[in-house]
Amino acid sequence: MQQDKILWLVKGVGGLLCVGLGLSVFGEALSRKISGDGWFWIGTASLVIFNFGLCLMFDSHNHQTRLTKLEQEN
Repeated sequence: MQQDKILWLVKGVGGLLCVGLGLSVFGEALSRKISGDGWFWIGTASLVIFNFGLCLMFDSHNHQTRLTKLEQEN
C-alpha cells in the first residue's frame, strides 16, 4: 500500500511536469516554424513528451483508484 502511494505521487507529479514541458517545447517548435528554422524534430519531441505526461497522469489515477479500493476493504 505504501508503494502505491509513492507511485501515485511520483507518476502524478511527473506527469504534470512532462505535460508542462511538452507544451513549452511545443511553443519553441512553433517559434522556430514561424522564424523559418528547423522545427520538425523538436515538434515531434514535444508531442512525445506531452503524450508521455498524459500517460503518466492516467496511470497515476489507476494507482489512486487501487489505493481507494484497498482503504475501503480495510
